[in-house]
Amino acid sequence: MNPSQAFDPLATSYDDTFTHTQIGRYLRDQIHARLDRHFRAGDHVLELGCGTGEDALRLAERGVQVTATDVSEGMLTTTRTKTAGNVLVRVERLDLRTLTPYPPLPHSEGEQLDGVFSNFGPMNCLEEWGTLASWLAKHVKQGGIVGLGVMSPLCMWEPLWHGLHGNFKTAMRRWRKKTVFHPDGVSEPITVTYPSISRITKDFAPHFRRVYVQPLGLFLPPSDVFGAIEKRPRLFNTLMALEKRFGQAAALAMLADHYWIEFQKI
Repeated sequence: MNPSQAFDPLATSYDDTFTHTQIGRYLRDQIHARLDRHFRAGDHVLELGCGTGEDALRLAERGVQVTATDVSEGMLTTTRTKTAGNVLVRVERLDLRTLTPYPPLPHSEGEQLDGVFSNFGPMNCLEEWGTLASWLAKHVKQGGIVGLGVMSPLCMWEPLWHGLHGNFKTAMRRWRKKTVFHPDGVSEPITVTYPSISRITKDFAPHFRRVYVQPLGLFLPPSDVFGAIEKRPRLFNTLMALEKRFGQAAALAMLADHYWIEFQKI
């Protein structure tokens, strides 16, 4: 199924169910801290799977030029509305499976991107990452950073939470390395994959070297459990304290809901 159709229904509710939640804000802040380390005013970066445009807007407000792309027309519409009037954000459609119909990058001859990023799961809509890595290698300058937020294959929350609630299909879905996603209001599912850190590193290796890994949501739950945790303040505060204490432990990244991985162009 075309991911455009699958994710369109989520465009109007995503900010309410993720972006504006306490857990969602904390996790996004972790990514913003990483992006701030690499990208400065005057840089030009490409965003893959921009969703509702939250990250593009944040970077543009710091003076970074962002080409924000997504396959979902619903998400693109929301991003255009959110970033309207900000000349530093350019919104374009891009299907990561075919890398089309993205137009030529708006550069001077010989100019390349300062970096690329993708937040909270667009990489999980691919079944291999070597093609994307080769494509990015043509557009990213030497030393440029590619940062990716990827749903991990060993998220400890899902087997514990869903297993205790008797939903064993959901509890074990990531262990199969591939599953299907059924968004509300959409009749056909899309395939979702869960690449390991070693797999995605191997696919990027011909052109990029891995320089950083961080867990995202090690003690904090996946988004479908946000509501259940946030309405229990004592539990929420305990989990948040654990996340802050152990949230930089790269060795634990595969156990988190997502991992954030950074590559540097060789």
